[in-house]
Amino acid sequence: MNFCKKSVNFVFFKWAQRLNATTDAGNVSSKESRVNVHAMRDVCDLLVIGGNTVRKDRPTLDARLVDGKAPDILILSREKEFDETIPLFCIRGREVFIENNLEKVAEYKNIMIEGSAKMYSLTREITDYYLCYIAPTFGGQNGFNNLEDKFEILNLEKEDTDIITWLKRI
Repeated sequence: MNFCKKSVNFVFFKWAQRLNATTDAGNVSSKESRVNVHAMRDVCDLLVIGGNTVRKDRPTLDARLVDGKAPDILILSREKEFDETIPLFCIRGREVFIENNLEKVAEYKNIMIEGSAKMYSLTREITDYYLCYIAPTFGGQNGFNNLEDKFEILNLEKEDTDIITWLKRI
């Protein structure tokens, strides 16, 4: 299935990083930024996440901070086995798919991808826009590095302590 450039759905990639470009080691962004992300999850149809994130972080990936609905989840993973007591598997009315490809994306209209460098590389051909939350802190060890892509900044704003920017890869 070729869905590299489509006009029927909207795909954006969201990540949060510190000033030293790290994305690991717990919550990176402020509470206000997390509320903003939950509001976006409330209107998304599908959220794409990596299998390692699910195994390590054991997330819920819902919209509880805005009392919203939880999007369906696509876990992109070669391994199909997960602990189904992880909170994201326990949300009523949500479908969770575990796939080793992105074909499921074509079935949805508003898609949010959350991740870091590996997920970025895997999804760059289907992503329309990028959303980055930059926290004014240092910490963590892993993040974006050795990437050669360039971006156009579409919007830049400050929310609470974080900088939020929408980008388009050029």
